[in-house]
Amino acid sequence: MTSPLVLIFSLSLLCLHGKYLSITPQEPEFECVDIYNQPSLQDPRLRNHQIQPNLMYQEKDVLMDNYGTIGEHAAFIYKTEPVPWRGASAWVSVYQPKVTKDQASLVLLWLENGHNRQLNTIQFGLAPENHDVGCYNVLCKGFVQIHSRIFLGSPFKNISVVGGQQYNTRLAIYQFYLGYWPGQLLPYLTEGARNVRYGGFTVARNDNLEAYDIVSPPMGNENKPLDDEVNLKHTCYMHFVKHVTQDYRSVDIDSNKIGENADYVKCYDLNYLHYWGSRHRQTFTFGGPGGLCDV
Repeated sequence: MTSPLVLIFSLSLLCLHGKYLSITPQEPEFECVDIYNQPSLQDPRLRNHQIQPNLMYQEKDVLMDNYGTIGEHAAFIYKTEPVPWRGASAWVSVYQPKVTKDQASLVLLWLENGHNRQLNTIQFGLAPENHDVGCYNVLCKGFVQIHSRIFLGSPFKNISVVGGQQYNTRLAIYQFYLGYWPGQLLPYLTEGARNVRYGGFTVARNDNLEAYDIVSPPMGNENKPLDDEVNLKHTCYMHFVKHVTQDYRSVDIDSNKIGENADYVKCYDLNYLHYWGSRHRQTFTFGGPGGLCDV
């Protein structure tokens, strides 16, 4: 199943550890705990943390930080202007790429700030459930859950069909809804993010393996973008792509301040469609079959 995902920091709610079937982000069975006993608050730096009713975003550490190297690949758009952004959002078509436990295929919003190796990063998006790569959701500490019914990791009931019905969900990092990351964990994101990316990322374990033994997973719905897009039913896509300005306004991205990056077009590609009508506004398609990408 495909499910919402926050990389590195954990999720836990007033009621957590959901046991669920194939459903949309809705009502699984819960084991309920006091909000101050959620595992994410066990980080020593949060020992005296007072839960806030309304905050912005923030986070640390990274799963997908080596894209473009053996076993890690990406196809995304990114901000090019130097002014930091305070958030990002987009609607994305929900697909379920096939992965093994040694692979991950992610659709993400990625905000980052810092210098050298001192970085704070938020990565929020969707991923199939059966991967076992990296630290995400309840596997790491730090994210403070506020919403009592919707939680990270709950699966989607409806999955898009290539050439058929499309199902979309909204990803957003800039407003309190599910929860937040305490500011003391993320000092470099206080003034916003200098690096912002939207798109697909894949990981394949490469420990002690030769390049010809590393099989990268599919991205999106396994199809590469069409040169001439017709109806957004062939390839995974993001639309209504927005960012949050320094004065906290959510606005469409400006195509003059956006770059494109597909690090290995043999396996994955991207097509930025720019403004694609009032129903979709700023839109791009991305994805690919994966395979022996590093040979």
